[in-house]
Amino acid sequence: MEVLKAMTAREVLNLIEWLKSKNFSSDDIVDCIEAVEGKKKEDTKEDGK
Repeated sequence: MEVLKAMTAREVLNLIEWLKSKNFSSDDIVDCIEAVEGKKKEDTKEDGK
């Protein structure tokens, strides 16, 4: 089985449109794409807790 190495620009745009249709916020969409790409984001809390 061939391993998927990258998403095409069209696939990323389709993913963004699908996430928007599910009422994901812009920040959630960016977080999702970063997670798929493998970028680890620091766990920060916006509410100061």
